[in-house]
Amino acid sequence: MNKKALTLTTVAVTEDQNSSEKSSAGRLLVPSLVVAFTSVYTLDALCSVFLAPIAITFFGSSDPVYVATVSQLGTVSSIVGAIFGLLLGVLSVRFNYKKLLVAGVLCYTVGALGCFLAPNYLFLLTFFSIAGIGSMATSSMAFALVGELLVLSKRPQATGWLSGGATLGGVIAMLLISFFFSSGDWRSYILWYPLPFLLIGLACAYFGVPSPTQKQAGTTGKGAYLNSFKQIFLKKSPASCLIGNLIKTAGSMWTAYFAAFVVTRFGLPFDLAVLAMLGSLAVTVFGAIVGGYVVNRVGRKRLLIMSLIVFGAMLVPIAFLYDLWISLTIIYLGSFIGAFGLPAMSSLTLEQAPESRGTLMSINSVLTTLGAGTGLAIGGAALALFNYTGLLLTSALLQLVAAAIYGFLTKDPCITKQPDSLKPKPL
Repeated sequence: MNKKALTLTTVAVTEDQNSSEKSSAGRLLVPSLVVAFTSVYTLDALCSVFLAPIAITFFGSSDPVYVATVSQLGTVSSIVGAIFGLLLGVLSVRFNYKKLLVAGVLCYTVGALGCFLAPNYLFLLTFFSIAGIGSMATSSMAFALVGELLVLSKRPQATGWLSGGATLGGVIAMLLISFFFSSGDWRSYILWYPLPFLLIGLACAYFGVPSPTQKQAGTTGKGAYLNSFKQIFLKKSPASCLIGNLIKTAGSMWTAYFAAFVVTRFGLPFDLAVLAMLGSLAVTVFGAIVGGYVVNRVGRKRLLIMSLIVFGAMLVPIAFLYDLWISLTIIYLGSFIGAFGLPAMSSLTLEQAPESRGTLMSINSVLTTLGAGTGLAIGGAALALFNYTGLLLTSALLQLVAAAIYGFLTKDPCITKQPDSLKPKPL
């Protein structure tokens, strides 16, 4: 038996030995992770829907200058969260993933409580940033735990539910605001939605998520920390995968301009534009969940590339169309197929460095946060210079660039690990 065959046999035996342990994680694992993960995005409405009400609360006016000041909640929170994400990459080598998950939800809960009690804007900014730290820790560790506690064939479905669950939380928040908090009472919103949801999420993280049965590699020593980062940055496939994730996220940020786009291009009233955006989000949720069940049949890398190409190609006609219904049809179809890439991206990333998943997913969270900010900046520049046509074409180009990076530089290490029945089928 040659060396390559021996290596593949060893991998297969190792997977089989771990399958029985990982399959005992319990039926509550994925629902618990989804609830905990979704709960740490419930404050996002403060830096979007509630910008004007918060400006009136603390500055006595909804003047654009004050609204712009309040909008920096998201910017500062993202910066603080990204800085902490680098530290989290180190902490995940030393500490148990579940403990970091629980700490993340607890940190977000403290941040939400502080925002509710905030007597001034600086206080609000401080605790919203604390919530950003909690969000970074929770999202990173949720995906890392999927890799540690579930067998290979079950991980894509779990990542699909995580990706869809976070978007669904945003849909629920917008519906609740529309029906119960349309007056702009943001403190009541925090009291009746984020805080109760976070308490449930905290309970789910603590009681519903077991600790990894295997000891995390390299829990002590300077060499362990350096080795964890080397596995990510000094290997072509993991490094290119992370870069692809950054560019893919940047290309997806055109959706932040969705409501403004349909209002400006088609003259749709704002309330109907919000409903159209909710429809797009609902389609994305469904696509992410369905995509999780398709990954094993098509392949992580292949499905990701296909979704990017299709989604990017569908943005091109939208850039030139002025028919509302045709455009919405293409947008919804593109959002559905594009959402297949969410579980595919997470699943592909998870397997790039199996022994350093905590560090890997922490760095991934940092880069996708950077990608979101970069995407908004690039999109804003394209919009200012070339109108919505330029914005959509720029987003399409970024999707295709990400697809090229995945296609030529990133490997799918799962193909040799999966049973023949689950390997991607030839197209």
